[in-house]
Amino acid sequence: MATTHTVDCNAGEKIQDKVALAKPGDTILVSGACSENVAIFSEVVRITLDGQGKTVIQAPPKGDGFFIRGREITVKGFTITGGRDGIHLSGVAAGASANIVGNTIRKTGRHGIHLDHSSVGRIASNTIEDAHASGIDVAEGSVARIGYLLRPQGHGPNTIRNSGEHGITVNRGSSARIVGNTIENNKGSGILVTRNSQADIFGNLISGNKGNGITASHNAGINLENEDQLFNLGPNRTDPAAKNAGAGLSGSVGGYADGPLGTLDGVRGNKEMDGTCIDRLTKVTVH
Repeated sequence: MATTHTVDCNAGEKIQDKVALAKPGDTILVSGACSENVAIFSEVVRITLDGQGKTVIQAPPKGDGFFIRGREITVKGFTITGGRDGIHLSGVAAGASANIVGNTIRKTGRHGIHLDHSSVGRIASNTIEDAHASGIDVAEGSVARIGYLLRPQGHGPNTIRNSGEHGITVNRGSSARIVGNTIENNKGSGILVTRNSQADIFGNLISGNKGNGITASHNAGINLENEDQLFNLGPNRTDPAAKNAGAGLSGSVGGYADGPLGTLDGVRGNKEMDGTCIDRLTKVTVH
């Protein structure tokens, strides 16, 4: 039978102690102000950590808020600040996987959320802001759904803003479906897909970024078509009052782009593709 464990950080209790006790199906309800790096090891499967919308985790300078190697872990309802990555999935052992839902992650020393070593992340309804590097970084053969979970949970847009580098990075042989998010005011591109990676990107508001709205580079590709109609969100768009500082969409070094450009726009125009790229963009409509 599933058990609910409670942690009151204000009373000196530690989340890590209850993770060590948790069995598959268990929930850990957390409250208070917590100062720790929570490590979820590969043998931990199918537990939920719930900050109930009122728990703050201040991560140590050289640690992550949550470091996850377990499978089917749910992290929801936390505010996570400081440390390196707010939430770090690392699939070195059996392939880490997690649902990351309804958190606020801010002012982290590196990424807001980072996936590596063939991890799987489902990332919905979070606010990620002021990360030192990228808001979300998907690397090393990892897979991410950003903006929704599987049905019946449905659509849950993230807001990703004010990152020191890119809003979302998909790189080194990774893939992502990026759906319905607000990605704004990041110091690099809103979304960067690079180094043999691929992403489906539609229904997002991508505005005010200091680089391009979307960049595809180094043999990476993007599909802008909503092929399975899982969500009827329309194409990507840019707020005309907050154009991206580069192009709406940029392709370079063997990248490719396919599908409707929507209203993506930038100071340098709606698209900018070099001679090495495959350009199959359609329906260029800028308001």
